[in-house]
Amino acid sequence: MDVVKKILITGGGAPGAPGIIKAIKLAEPNITIYSCDFAPHTAGKMLADEYFTVPVGNDPKYIDVLLKKVLEEKITTILPITTKELIPLSEHKLLFENENINVVVSDLEHLNIANNKGLLYTHLHNHGIATPKFAIASDFSEYQQAKEYLKSSEKKYIIKPCVSNGSRGFRIVDSSVSEHDLLFNHKPTSTYISEEKLDEILAEPFPPILLSEYLPGQEYTVDCFVQNGEAKLIVPRKREKMNNGISVEGTIENKTEIIAYCQAILDVLPLHGPIGIQVKYSKHNKPLIVEIN
Repeated sequence: MDVVKKILITGGGAPGAPGIIKAIKLAEPNITIYSCDFAPHTAGKMLADEYFTVPVGNDPKYIDVLLKKVLEEKITTILPITTKELIPLSEHKLLFENENINVVVSDLEHLNIANNKGLLYTHLHNHGIATPKFAIASDFSEYQQAKEYLKSSEKKYIIKPCVSNGSRGFRIVDSSVSEHDLLFNHKPTSTYISEEKLDEILAEPFPPILLSEYLPGQEYTVDCFVQNGEAKLIVPRKREKMNNGISVEGTIENKTEIIAYCQAILDVLPLHGPIGIQVKYSKHNKPLIVEIN
């Protein structure tokens, strides 16, 4: 394998960019680090050795602009860190490989499953991997059936779009909460919503959503490094402080049951690159998947 001399970290404005750039600089100070983003001024621009702008990841021009710039700069490795770029880069992975450029991204089939919470839970369930109790709804009638299924065993349940990131659309549905209490006693960032309020919102058309069991226990971010479907590292990290759904403080713990659980997930869903698996303990004290990043 050729030695990496130039690497591109995309998403220079993403929350994870500063930490990733600093970590690579610390581990491999001889590598030239490039960063890019659609915004002209980001943390990536301040921390990387070189910086350039590109269209957003789902723009039709994104791949052409990115490939041209990478060839101009003789960059040999691309590490994408924003969700919108993953599918386009996976679709065009061979285009980059033909130019001897390595894109650290999973294949399209398994990436589509990992990025869609409904497909992910269904895939794991079909392979005998434990998941929270769940249902999927695409319209109001399906939602009504799904919520009754979830409420048959618990008062609280979770909803989130099947395809989303950054906690967008995530809510804890609790019929006992008061909208008056939420308004006057909670910050606008509260994730709780009353069942009645949610019913009003979902009376209008909405994208496919996942409804799932509420998991009351400790949450862990499990940092995994996977090389062509083979898990090389699985490191559970207890989430102790979060900011907008992102872990900003935690403690690494040798939780063997979490490691074994995540290994089972990766055995039936062969991915590639740095993978984050969110797990949370159920009321029965079992670690269950929340999502994959």
